[in-house]
Amino acid sequence: MKKAFTLIEILIVVAILGLIAAIGIPSFIGARQGAEDNMKEVNISAVNAAKEQWAIINNKATGTSVVWTNIASYIGNSVTNQSGLDVGGDSITLNPVGTSATY
Repeated sequence: MKKAFTLIEILIVVAILGLIAAIGIPSFIGARQGAEDNMKEVNISAVNAAKEQWAIINNKATGTSVVWTNIASYIGNSVTNQSGLDVGGDSITLNPVGTSATY
């Protein structure tokens, strides 16, 4: 007698794999979005700290416009241009001193 899988056994395995995929895929997508959101918060904090440090060192008032070349040396982490802070296709916007950067 040949040993082989029955149709019912194969259908059960396929159903279990489908259930695992139905649970796993949305979790993976949610984790990716959460990681992007966290990275944006970290980048905004780094830019805000760089703007404040630049403003203090150069005696700039709140509301002073900031360009990338002013704060690039204060960012660190080998970020050489503003696009180095892009996350998920979104670019960071430098706002004046005293106003938080945004995506």
